[in-house]
Amino acid sequence: MEKIEDINSEILFPNRKDFIKDNIAKEFNKVAIFDISGFGNINHYYGYDFGEKILKMVSIRLENKFLNGKIYYLGADIFAATSNETVSKDRFVQAVKSIIWYFGYSPIELNGYKVYIPLRAGVAINYAELLFCAEYALKQTRVLKHNLVVYDNEEHHICNPSSLSIEQELYWEMQIIQAIKKDKFEIFAQSINSQNEKKYEILIRMKDSKDEIVSPYFFIDRAKKINLYSEITKKVIQKSFEFFEDKNVEFSINFSISDILEKDVVDFLIQKIYEFDIGYFLTIEITESEGIDNIEEVVSFIKIVKNLGVKIAIDDFGTGYSNFSYLVKLQADFIKLDGSIIQEINKTKTAKAVVEAIVFFAQKIGIKTVAEFVSSKEIFETCKELNIDYFQGYWFDEPKNVKELKLKEKE
Repeated sequence: MEKIEDINSEILFPNRKDFIKDNIAKEFNKVAIFDISGFGNINHYYGYDFGEKILKMVSIRLENKFLNGKIYYLGADIFAATSNETVSKDRFVQAVKSIIWYFGYSPIELNGYKVYIPLRAGVAINYAELLFCAEYALKQTRVLKHNLVVYDNEEHHICNPSSLSIEQELYWEMQIIQAIKKDKFEIFAQSINSQNEKKYEILIRMKDSKDEIVSPYFFIDRAKKINLYSEITKKVIQKSFEFFEDKNVEFSINFSISDILEKDVVDFLIQKIYEFDIGYFLTIEITESEGIDNIEEVVSFIKIVKNLGVKIAIDDFGTGYSNFSYLVKLQADFIKLDGSIIQEINKTKTAKAVVEAIVFFAQKIGIKTVAEFVSSKEIFETCKELNIDYFQGYWFDEPKNVKELKLKEKE
């Protein structure tokens, strides 16, 4: 939290005229337009001089936090952040989410007042009319009641021969929208087993217009593209908490880095943990394979939920961005060993050596290990020999609708 008292309120960023000139010159192909939610109330309650100083502090924060391009001040409480093709669109969007998250949880202290500055952002990527599209996206944040809306001109292009046609993409988008509106999601569970304990990982499934169960393969990535992934995460939270509320059983849900950076999702999670008093039964699995660029925000999130009794698991560890230093920084309680390594554990010396090294390190720092994709007795026996703590896979059971689970209720 920053303290500011005597500060020059002049904002020195390039202005709207500079922005338009650079836009015409095609200096950037991505733009995020930020505005402050409820800024009029700040001016009303604290005065315009106070508001101008807040705007100055917002500009300083943006300059410090957005390192992937250029910042402009467009007037009133509107700022723009831009990047060119040297910055990937995923990195750009993640940077915008990180900024929104930071502003939502870090108040500014001025003249004895602590003021939270919630931001909204409209993002446009690869459009000829970038400013128009970003401003439209910003308007949609109000309509959809989201703090971020992204429009990407490339999302409907066929990227490779295996891609679905545009018509099929639009079909699945409509299926997702209808499923959210009509609450056509089901939660499934797969057991995670040790010698003395059985807990469950919660998995989401969607019903299509014919009420047939659809694999996440068809809807998770598409939900992210159309900015509805957070709504699905909320469904998982609500439905899993309702099911396990009266059960004396531990369970886990998956959280992506984008979930953690989505203030609306984090607020919903915390509210529901309090409402259902379920923190001590919950583990949040963070998808490690995505990489963690926004380590400060993720660590802050973990501290918040751990104070509520929640445990943390790092999922898919052993491939991709695996980093032992993450385990210490993220205060992990569990490591879930990537299934692709576990499947090879009896086939190659390298896979077995990697697993041995991870287990050895985890034991030294007091982290429990989970083997995923345990699909045979042979794999299970090898994992036991290597002193892995928990086992998950088709050797034990396949994911099933939670309605089929026979669990005792709390006494």
